Amino acid sequence: MKHFALALTAAFALTGACGPSLALGGRTSASGSALGAHLVMVLSKKGNRHGACTGTVIAPDIVLTAAHCVAGGKQVAIAYPENGSHTLQRIAGVAINPGYSAKAAVSIDLALVRLEGPLPSRFVPMRMDRGENPHAVGLERVVAGFGMMADADEGSAGTLRKAQTEILPRLFPRYLRLGREGSTLSDFAVCTGDSGGPVLDGDLVVGVIYGREKYGNAETCGTVAQAVRLAPQRAWLDKIIAGWSGRAR
Repeated sequence: MKHFALALTAAFALTGACGPSLALGGRTSASGSALGAHLVMVLSKKGNRHGACTGTVIAPDIVLTAAHCVAGGKQVAIAYPENGSHTLQRIAGVAINPGYSAKAAVSIDLALVRLEGPLPSRFVPMRMDRGENPHAVGLERVVAGFGMMADADEGSAGTLRKAQTEILPRLFPRYLRLGREGSTLSDFAVCTGDSGGPVLDGDLVVGVIYGREKYGNAETCGTVAQAVRLAPQRAWLDKIIAGWSGRAR
C-alpha cells in the first residue's frame, strides 16, 4: 500500500487526473473550502493509469462517489488535504450500483466506498435525499469538486471549488442536467477532476456528478454537468450502508 499511496499522491500532485473524471472552472465558480469538512478525493490506479475523482462523506467510514471512478478492478484510496500535503486512507470495500455499465453512455453511475477506519473527526457526514427534495427545471443547485479550472490545464487540479447551477431542461426521473443556459466555458466549466462530486440543495446531497456534455473544441471541459439523482436509488444505498454498518443511516 505504501508504494501505491506514493504513486497516487505523486500522480495527483503532478498531473491532476487522467481518465473519465471531472472539475469546476469559470467566473461562476468559487472556493469550496467550506465544503472541505464533507468532501474527499477518490484516487485510483490501474496499470500505468491514475485517476482522481471527488467523493462525499456520508458516514465516518463511507464515501459516496461515481461508479466509473472505482469500477473495473482499480486500486482505490481516499485522500484529503492536511498540513500542506495529502493524507491517504485505505479502503475495505466498494459497492457498484447494479444499474451501472461501463459500456453505456448513460447508466446509474453511482458507488459507495467503505474505508478500513473512520475519517478524522473534522469530517462531517452529509444527508442524502430520500425524495423530499423538489425536482423541477429551473431550481437552483450547487455542484462541487476537486479538479481542473480550465480545459486541459492539469496543473490547476486539486483545489476544492463549487458553483451555483440550475436544473436544465430535459428533466429525467433518475438523472440531472446542470448548468446555466447560454453559458460558455469562461462562465461555467465542468472539467476533468469532479466526477463523483455532489449535487447539493443546501446541506442535502441530491445527486452525484458522473459526466459532462461536450462543448465546442474543449477536450476535458463542458458547460453542462450530468448527474445521477439519489432519491430513486435510496433502496440500494440504504441496503449497502446497512450491510456495512449493521444499521441504516
